[in-house]
Amino acid sequence: MARRSAKVFLLALAGLLAGVLLAVASRAFYPSLPADPATKLAVSLNASDPQLAPILNNLLNGKSADAARALLKIIQAHAANLPDTFLTPLPAWDTASRAEADAALAGTFTLQGVTGKAPAQSGGGFDWSWPGPNNDPEFAWFLNRQHHIPALFVAWRETKDSRYRAALNSQLRDWLRQCPRPAHYSFSSSWRALEVARRVEDAWMPVLFSPDASAAFDDDVLLGLLADIPDHAAALRYTHSFSGNHLITEMTGLASLALAFPQFKDAPAWFAYADKTALAEVDREIYPDGAETELSNLYQRVVLLELQRLAEIFAASDGRAGDYTTLRKKIEKAWNYFAHTLDPTGHGPLNNDSSVDDDAALARQMAVVYHRDDWLYVATNGREGVKPGNHPPTEYFPDAGLAIMRSGYDENSQWAFFLMGPRGSDHQHADQLQLSIGGMGREFLVDDGRYNYQPGPFRDYFTGPQGHNVLILDGNGSMPPPDVSATPANIDSHIADAAAHFSATVMFSGNVAAGQGPAYHTRTVDYVSGQYWLVTDTIQCAGPHKLECLWHFHPDCTVKRDGDILYTDDQGKPNFAMRVLDTPPGGWSCDFIRGRESPTPQGWYSPSFNVRLPATCASFSALVSHPATIRWLMRISPPGQDPRAGIAALFIDQSR
Repeated sequence: MARRSAKVFLLALAGLLAGVLLAVASRAFYPSLPADPATKLAVSLNASDPQLAPILNNLLNGKSADAARALLKIIQAHAANLPDTFLTPLPAWDTASRAEADAALAGTFTLQGVTGKAPAQSGGGFDWSWPGPNNDPEFAWFLNRQHHIPALFVAWRETKDSRYRAALNSQLRDWLRQCPRPAHYSFSSSWRALEVARRVEDAWMPVLFSPDASAAFDDDVLLGLLADIPDHAAALRYTHSFSGNHLITEMTGLASLALAFPQFKDAPAWFAYADKTALAEVDREIYPDGAETELSNLYQRVVLLELQRLAEIFAASDGRAGDYTTLRKKIEKAWNYFAHTLDPTGHGPLNNDSSVDDDAALARQMAVVYHRDDWLYVATNGREGVKPGNHPPTEYFPDAGLAIMRSGYDENSQWAFFLMGPRGSDHQHADQLQLSIGGMGREFLVDDGRYNYQPGPFRDYFTGPQGHNVLILDGNGSMPPPDVSATPANIDSHIADAAAHFSATVMFSGNVAAGQGPAYHTRTVDYVSGQYWLVTDTIQCAGPHKLECLWHFHPDCTVKRDGDILYTDDQGKPNFAMRVLDTPPGGWSCDFIRGRESPTPQGWYSPSFNVRLPATCASFSALVSHPATIRWLMRISPPGQDPRAGIAALFIDQSR
């Protein structure tokens, strides 16, 4: 615990020092703009554009309201020629959007599943930096993305209820007053570059480009929004992230501003910088097999949606973009990885920080865009499209080090994923050699998900080895692999039509004080398609050591034990059984843990952000003092069949 605390302190200190250096350095190159909105807008517009001459004249002669409304007309006329896919659509007028708008009237927001009422300020408005009822900075960041602004706008447009218009203007006016662009690099809730990109792409632009925008805004608010566009572009240009999904999103936002607002004199420079920076980052961030280097299904999705938008921006840029053809090929490769890792229930794996999403719907959408009938086949469980024909259903992605084992593509097929590659460039979990299994429409062995990003025992659990189907030695997980890899991992893999074999090794650090050297764990997974998995865990160590083998089940599973057989017992549903074929000299101790909070969390599953559900963890523990091999036989049974009987017959076959 002391080592962890010291590491956290050093990381925090390094982050603070980096922030100070960035703040100091950024003052030298971060362009300053006048505080007065009219003056700021005047100096930012392209003075050589003839159609802007009357607008500039009005701005310089005290007629800023007329200037803002005239500029809005020009902007909207230009936007009408952009592709329909360029803009984030306004929300549909339905029960959900009305509820969001009604809540926003009172300053109440539901963000990532957490609802809170923002504290009122003595000078009016509310605190835009409020971290929510859970004191989570994520709440404040999401609040400043202002996703409720389009809901208020649509509510006013559809009902003409003046309360919605009043709230729309008062809240934006309040934000503009409280949150001017800082003069340096900022990680604040309002001006972190990721929030800047999300705010302009998903909140401001959809409303500004609506035909009803002019009637929706008060004069001062419209002027303030338009004058803040160059501030947002400057933040994305000069204070963006260094890498990862944040940088891709921020460069997409900068390119969006450049294409949507060519009336600003710096728009060509914005576009050129976004083009160069984004293409360089894509080269670093997408592996040859299509996996995004964070190795998280969630962030694969996030990055791909931004890259898809970026590709559409490049396509509409009249040849100003760089190698758009190469970019599109890389995006298609990444969508291919996304589609081919789907399980039969329509979800991708929960590797690293991920959530359960309707990934199949997105894969179906992209199958149409890229004319990929194989994606459509996988995403629809074979009801549409064309069956992938150049390989068996089981696939291995060598750069990600990820094996997807499946018996087919229909709803009742079996699916498993086995993690053997790099750790991931960000959002990492200690999940090396994680094995997840599902089939016949159910999930059985699962990854635990992400829960949230708040430091503490639960974050440690969801990211640590205790939340995964791995081996733990003396209370510790294995040493992490490299975050990224320049070449595919050294994995023993073989795929045939009816069987597959995968094997990888991790190392546990030694204990010098106890005179112990490092230990090694090799996990081998042999899959006989449609029948069973044989998992072999080999431990190379000089003991004594406490060995713990963890198996996490989906919350819907009722888990029981019958001797050396662990099984689910859910009537009328497919079930799962696993049998341990080897016993250490001292025998196994097997505990079921579900929803434990202290002394340390165990037995939890998170399908979505800020949601955790009790789920059974089966913990097998034993003392080992020399190399040992433990085999686990696993099988899925159809409804109505005792899963114990099926695996008992397999056990006899395996023993011969």
